[in-house]
Amino acid sequence: MIARAARTLAAVLGLGTLLLPAALAPAVHPWTAAALAGALALWCLLVAAAGGTESGGTEYGGPPEFVRARFGPGAARGVRGLYFAGFATGQAAVALAAGQFLAAALAAAGLPGLPGLLGGDSGWDAVPAVGSPGAAVGSPVAAGWTVAAGAAVLVLAAARATVRPAPAAGVPSAARRLRPAAALGLAGAWWLLGGAPLAAPADWAQPLLAVPLLFGWVGLESAVPGRRTALGGTLLGLGLAAALYGLLLRPAGNPAAAPAAAVAVLGLASAALCSVYCVSNLRAAGGYWAACTGLPGGTGVPAAAVLALGALVALPSHHGVAALLLGPGTATAAIFLFTVSAALRRPRTEESRHDHRPDRPLEGAARPAG
Repeated sequence: MIARAARTLAAVLGLGTLLLPAALAPAVHPWTAAALAGALALWCLLVAAAGGTESGGTEYGGPPEFVRARFGPGAARGVRGLYFAGFATGQAAVALAAGQFLAAALAAAGLPGLPGLLGGDSGWDAVPAVGSPGAAVGSPVAAGWTVAAGAAVLVLAAARATVRPAPAAGVPSAARRLRPAAALGLAGAWWLLGGAPLAAPADWAQPLLAVPLLFGWVGLESAVPGRRTALGGTLLGLGLAAALYGLLLRPAGNPAAAPAAAVAVLGLASAALCSVYCVSNLRAAGGYWAACTGLPGGTGVPAAAVLALGALVALPSHHGVAALLLGPGTATAAIFLFTVSAALRRPRTEESRHDHRPDRPLEGAARPAG
């Protein structure tokens, strides 16, 4: 059970542990997070009873193949399209967050000329309260600057992802472990300081806040086991992740007492981590683009980058990271709904399931439950 819980935590904990508290705290009510976790637990029970969604090591298995076994190849292609849309629009939020972290770090470091660029008195002698009107990154000029910085992050990340594609074996295991640990460490440090300097939505209804919160649960949809004996560990991992998010969404420190040096260091480190994730996520989006459209893989990264840039530029600057997270949150919700709909449907006959690619075995519901 402990090993299964650890696998579930590894699947769902990533950059969301840094971005969600920064973008949503303290606007999210604890009951909203708890209700979302409860709904996901029920989802796990339904999907596990139908055979589970674990990908079994295939690159694009999991929910697409689970849905293919019930609805056919067109539905599987639609799920891959949702993954592409979620990854691509999510990078707009990641890039904007990188720009805002960078702006906070440079202002805290007292870079000459930056207060004038950000507009007014924007020296970060201390971290302003999350979402407070006086936050430097909340001014219109600062918002425009961070959008430009986010666009630069996207362009550079897309160039790197295109010029240096991921090796066939994927991200090395050491790097795969280091990045979530770094995100969790930075989230904990911001939590101790009283919150990261990203503006939180002040007037959103709680049900709407649950949509960007789903960004933190990406990965769960591919981690449900088919064996009922392993489901307890999955639910334990889900509960631990929910408790962690509940803690991080309630910052403990006093923002007014945060030293500028700490803000500068954490801001630079957070911006760098967001940029690293942006590269790998654009690569993943490119892979889903190729799997969904059948077009050459080289076209996927530019397509994802263009969609992300469009979302970044089209969004009114004052809405911030939380609004951009509605894109991946909505895509994740659709994938969950698609998958649970497949779980409630009988698998197709053996003959009708031979329309998948012959070099890839069926996943998820194709395995016998039990």
